[in-house]
Amino acid sequence: MTDLQVTQHRAARIKIALAAISGLSLTLMGCSDPKAASKANFRTALQGWFDAHPECVNIGQMPATVRADGSPADRRGYEALTAAGLLSVQKRRENRPPVMGQDMSYDALVYQPTDAGAKVIRKSDNTLLGGSDLCFARRVVGEVTSFTEPADVMGVRVSQVRYTYRLEDMEPWAGDTAVRAALPSLAKAAGTEQGEDKAALVLTSEGWQHERSLSR
Repeated sequence: MTDLQVTQHRAARIKIALAAISGLSLTLMGCSDPKAASKANFRTALQGWFDAHPECVNIGQMPATVRADGSPADRRGYEALTAAGLLSVQKRRENRPPVMGQDMSYDALVYQPTDAGAKVIRKSDNTLLGGSDLCFARRVVGEVTSFTEPADVMGVRVSQVRYTYRLEDMEPWAGDTAVRAALPSLAKAAGTEQGEDKAALVLTSEGWQHERSLSR
């Protein structure tokens, strides 16, 4: 091999190495770009949302007031949560103006969160239902199984994402038979410890976020 051939061979090898380095750099840039449409970025966005928003069910207004002489069904859920140490109950007289000479006052039971209950009962995120949420576990994303090509929807970039999940850090009382029997919504939600779900993710200046974060 002549000196010229050796030089040309070396130059070719250098070009190949530089091309490989350039390709690797572009790949790494794509992986680290929070705005890229990728399973890794979508999983990060979903998990960030779920870490800040635990799994909850709506339990109505707190404190809750019910008639002491009312139907037992009206206080069944509250009684179960009281037995679990999440609520306390006090009896008080609700004074009401008489109607046509008849006393309308009645004895009421007032349920409100204990110190333990205050850690898992909070104002509901659901603006339609209102009231309070009882939070019982944390959703952990397994993997993003698929997503749609990002598209513009009402001025924002959106991708529909499907993912698997499991529930972790389940509160001990969430598995209590009496609590589940009294709160069917909790029984259903806590009974699904793993599954598949979907969510819409929106591209923002800081990267991808759960669509519900935009309504705050």
